[in-house]
Amino acid sequence: MKKLLLGVALLASTLGVFAQSEKGEKSIIGHVGVESNPGRFLIGAQGRYVIADHIRIAPDASFIFPKDKVTGLDINLNAHYVFDVDNQVSVYPLAGIAMQNARYSGHKVDGVTVTSSDSFTNWGFNLGAGGSYNLSGNTFLNLEMKYTFSDADCFTFAFGYGIKF
Repeated sequence: MKKLLLGVALLASTLGVFAQSEKGEKSIIGHVGVESNPGRFLIGAQGRYVIADHIRIAPDASFIFPKDKVTGLDINLNAHYVFDVDNQVSVYPLAGIAMQNARYSGHKVDGVTVTSSDSFTNWGFNLGAGGSYNLSGNTFLNLEMKYTFSDADCFTFAFGYGIKF
């Protein structure tokens, strides 16, 4: 019951919050993180463009480092609904589409290493949330979490540094 009341209070406190991003504002973020399936390190970049009050689009691309001879490249197009909590902190839910690419090389079959390679592309959709902390008028730190629903479901956690221009 306490958790329910806390959740309702948190939701009610965000209803009066408003976004201060201006239409046409652009930013770019470099990020590092982890993808849960199968627990691989990633590095990438995200662009942002404010298209209307509270709403921005955020395409991103992440290179997923090899693990168990699998390398990946994820490309996403998400939409954020931004709430500015104060002048330094903003939070946002996100939703969007995802394209996941993976390349297998030299995998084992019955204990024997096969030198051939194979690749696949999955399409899916993302749901998640994030937040930003302004360091100055045009730089900020960003934290983002999202779950990708596809044939290769995964959870992604990324931390980044961004510049507004």
